Amino acid sequence: MFELDDVTAMEDLEPEECFRLLASQHLGRVGMIMAGHPMVLPVNYALVGHTVVFRTARGSGFDRVVRHASVVFEIDHADPAYHSGWSVLGRGTAEAIDQAVDLEALNQAVLRPWARRAEPGWIGIPLVHVTGRRIVHLHHR
Repeated sequence: MFELDDVTAMEDLEPEECFRLLASQHLGRVGMIMAGHPMVLPVNYALVGHTVVFRTARGSGFDRVVRHASVVFEIDHADPAYHSGWSVLGRGTAEAIDQAVDLEALNQAVLRPWARRAEPGWIGIPLVHVTGRRIVHLHHR
């Protein structure tokens, strides 16, 4: 733990804790390069093993760009009252998993498409590297 000042400290999170935090949330952000520019888009997701899975509208611009792309995936939580929070960042290559997963099991997950009329496509990001940090208020550990 590294003390930032007399009331806050930062700690690096172990991979197991990063995956626990990833499993505890359902809204994250996918970062990628689109048309030569960095882009970050929100997705609702589920964690299956060490793979982040989410739905896209099949054939949409996002769907076409994200498939087979090297991406980052990020989630975080902040508590402004105590100046504390955490962040988890994972890297991987997004891939179509339409045929490779038990779609019935995924349909039972909290995962729901935001655009209900679109034909759903499934994307998975097997996370090959995860890091995380937590900022804690020293008087409220």
